Amino acid sequence: MILALPLKFLLSAIFGALIGLERESSRNSDHKGTLGGIRTFALIAIMGAFAGFANAEGMTGIFLIIAVGIFTLIAIYYILSSLSTGGLGLTTEISALYAFLLGFFITAEALSVQMSVALLVVLLLILSAKSQTKKIILGISHQEVQSFISYLIIALVVLPFLPNKAYYLTDIPNISALLDAYSIHLGSWGDIEIFNPHRLWLIVALITGIDIFGYITSRLIGKNSGVVLTSAIAGFISSTATTQSLAMQSNKNKSYRRLLGSAMLANAASFIQIFIIVLAINSQWLVAITPTLVLITISALALALFFLAYRDKKSRFDQIANRHDKKLFSLLPAIKFACILIAVRIITKTSLLLFGQKGFLLTSVIASFSGIDAVTVNLAETAGSVITFKSALLVFVAINATNLISKSIYATIQGHRQFSWRLGASMIIISLAGFLGYLVI
Repeated sequence: MILALPLKFLLSAIFGALIGLERESSRNSDHKGTLGGIRTFALIAIMGAFAGFANAEGMTGIFLIIAVGIFTLIAIYYILSSLSTGGLGLTTEISALYAFLLGFFITAEALSVQMSVALLVVLLLILSAKSQTKKIILGISHQEVQSFISYLIIALVVLPFLPNKAYYLTDIPNISALLDAYSIHLGSWGDIEIFNPHRLWLIVALITGIDIFGYITSRLIGKNSGVVLTSAIAGFISSTATTQSLAMQSNKNKSYRRLLGSAMLANAASFIQIFIIVLAINSQWLVAITPTLVLITISALALALFFLAYRDKKSRFDQIANRHDKKLFSLLPAIKFACILIAVRIITKTSLLLFGQKGFLLTSVIASFSGIDAVTVNLAETAGSVITFKSALLVFVAINATNLISKSIYATIQGHRQFSWRLGASMIIISLAGFLGYLVI
C-alpha cells in the first residue's frame, strides 16, 4: 500500500496516540507516573516519521540528530524516574522507542503499512495483557518453570537435530543376515516403516505443546471461572480424562445437564485438536476429512447448547480439570506416547499386509479404546500413500465412534445412571454425524 507523505505522518501520529492511550489508561489503573500520554507518544511517533523521511532522502545528519535526541531523552527520563521511584520497569520507555520506530518504518518504507499495523496490534496486545500475565506469574512454582524449560528443550533443542529420515525393518543392523540364517526372507515386510525420528518428535512436541497452551489458558481465566469453561480447556488437553472427571462428579451433583454440556464442549475441543494435528502432518487428507470434522464438532456444540440451555440448581464443582495444575510437562508421557505411536504403526501396517484393509481397520479400532491421538497420527501419515484418503476417512470415523463409545462405558462405570445414559445417547448422535460426513464424501 503506497501512501502520500502527509498520510504517512498522520498514520504515524495515530499509531503513537493509540500507544499513548494504552499507557495513559495503564497509569490510571496503576496510579503511577509514566513517560506521557496520547500527545507525548503521538509526538514521538511523528519524530520517528521525520527521521524516516530524512533517512529516505539521504539527510543522514538530520536523521542522526533526531534519533540520538529521542533516545537520549528517553534514557534520561528512565534514569530520573528510576532514582525517584526506585522502580526498574522499562515497559513505557520501550513502548516510546517502539512508537518512534513505527513512525520511522512508515516514512522510510522499511516495512509495509500492513506489517506496521500488525506490529502495533502486537504491542497493544502485550501492553494490555498486564493483569493476565501477572495472574500467570503470581504463584508459579519452580516445578512449573522447570516444566516450561523441559518443553523448550524438547521442541527447540532436540527436534532440529533429529534426522528427517524413515527407518524400516531392513535398517535394523544385521536383521537380514539373522533371518536368512533361519531361511526367513523379509520380502514386503522389509517395507514396514518403524519410525521417522524428526516427524515422530514433531508430533510429540505438537501434542505436548497443545497441553502447554491449555495450561496457560486455564491460568489466564483462573480455576474458579466455572465448570463449563474449564472443561472446554481441559478437553483440549484430554477429553477422555475430562469426561471421566465429569462422570464422577455426577454422583454427587444433581446438575446433570450442566455436566453433560461441559462434556460435550470437552469433546468439541478434542475435535479441534485433531484438526490441528492433521494439519501439521497431512494437509491433503485434512481436506478430505474436513466435512466430517465440521459435522461432529457442530453436533457436539449443538448438544452442549441443548444441555446448557436448562439451568439446574446450584451445586459445587470442585474437581474439574485439575489434573494438569501441578504437573505441566514431563518427558515420560512424551516418550510413552512415542512408543504407543510406533506400536500402533507397526501393528496396523502388519495387519494391512496380512489381512488387507479390514485388518488395518480392526487393529485401529482396537487401539482407539486407549486413545485416539496416536491412531489419528498414524492415519494422517498413511493416508494417500499406504491407504487411500477415503479408506483413511472410514477408519477415522470408525475409531472416533469407538472412542466416543468407550467414554460412555467409562461414564457408566464411574458416573450416575442419569448422566451415563444421556452421555451415551449424545455420543451416538456425534458418531452418526461422523458417518454422515463419510457418506457426503
